[in-house]
Amino acid sequence: MDRKQQRVNLDRRKKKKSLWERAPLFCMGLVGLLAVFVVTGAFFIKKTMEHRKLLEPSETFYEGIYVENIPLAGLTMEEARKQVAAVTMTAESTWAMKAECGGETYEIENLMESNRDEVLTEAFALGRTGTEKERIADITSLQRWPRHFSVKDTYDEEEARKAVDQIGSQFDIAAKDAAMTGYDETSGFQFSGEESGRKVDREDLLEQLERAVTSGDYDAVLTGKVSQVSPNMNLEQAKEAYVLLAKFSTEAEVDNEDRDHNVKLAADTVNNTLIAPGEEFSMNGVIGETTEEQGYREAATYSRGEVVPEFGGGVCQVSSTIYNAVIQAGLETTERKNHSMTVSYVPLGEDAMISYWNSDLKFRNNSTGNILVLLDAYGPEVVCYIYGIPVLEEGVTVKMDSRVVETIPVPEPSYVEDDSLAPGEERYKSYGKEGYRVETDLVTMKDGEEIGREFLHNSTYNPQKPVIRRNSGQ
Repeated sequence: MDRKQQRVNLDRRKKKKSLWERAPLFCMGLVGLLAVFVVTGAFFIKKTMEHRKLLEPSETFYEGIYVENIPLAGLTMEEARKQVAAVTMTAESTWAMKAECGGETYEIENLMESNRDEVLTEAFALGRTGTEKERIADITSLQRWPRHFSVKDTYDEEEARKAVDQIGSQFDIAAKDAAMTGYDETSGFQFSGEESGRKVDREDLLEQLERAVTSGDYDAVLTGKVSQVSPNMNLEQAKEAYVLLAKFSTEAEVDNEDRDHNVKLAADTVNNTLIAPGEEFSMNGVIGETTEEQGYREAATYSRGEVVPEFGGGVCQVSSTIYNAVIQAGLETTERKNHSMTVSYVPLGEDAMISYWNSDLKFRNNSTGNILVLLDAYGPEVVCYIYGIPVLEEGVTVKMDSRVVETIPVPEPSYVEDDSLAPGEERYKSYGKEGYRVETDLVTMKDGEEIGREFLHNSTYNPQKPVIRRNSGQ
């Protein structure tokens, strides 16, 4: 064997010996690596179990949540609410604010709203939203960096203003102008004297209120600044300001005692009616239902296209007279209907029918003072006087201007058998009437010249068929 071969064999023996010598080290490394895997796996499993436990459904707050420095960990919402309420002095428990105005005291309702429930709801939501990973991050973060919340009271500025306005509405007394109140046949026109009023300074009271609630002074007593309000018109001024606004008269072409009785009864009922500014007059509201029990008698009236006797027949002359006076006075008519057929005491389109159940005359006092309605009735004549403070400018008058736009022919007659007539004889019981469609404008004049015209209303009057008595001999 040559030297070269000997050297190769020697190298092989050394290498084989080296592997056996390093085997224990390799095994030790392998065991160590396995141990690391075991420990890491155990740690991971432990963490996983901890995280699963954290994510389990819970009715209590997580650790690391504080409200008003109270630790809420492990508390239910109700338990947390009680503990927080016990340490927070909110308006809910301490409110006792009042306002003194001119010697009168008014309690102010609690305007404050605590955000306690909102804060607790927000705090309870921590760790309960997002993915599992996000929730776990939030929950573990709370344990390292706790979250602190505070409770406070807030108020709505609009509610504060409403509270001040409510005090004002209870305390304020409007000044009263001297005014016409009626008419007495012995002493003449009656007047009430003027009266001063009072008013609380709402803006100043609101500023005091806002300062008190902002500073938490919930039992403050506010002092309202009160000023006297003077009336606009004294007694002497009222006696000069109240004048006759309108006078209108009508006369019916009827001679009937029962009708005249009804007209006078209605006129006397309405006479001396006082209407305050902004108030609405209702003819039906004043005279009521025209029944026998009310003292009315049967007289001719229109019903379903015929002339028939009814209790209260004729009272529409009173409402029509008032209506025309109201127009001339410049007052605001709010309800008016024409008759079903024509009447003789006012022009077409200028009448006002009343019927307790379906038709009324109404107008509103759109003046700055009282309106006094006076009425006189003499047989078939009615006169209406309206007194008040003028609505129209000096030199301005208003009137109605009506025109017939269509004439409706008299219908064919109806016949009534009458055995008192000779066979074949005919006599008219009534001759019938034409019907009309009428348009009415409201015309404004100044110093005799027309300065304005506007449509007021339409009126339709049905024709009335003739009625003929006859003896047909059958």
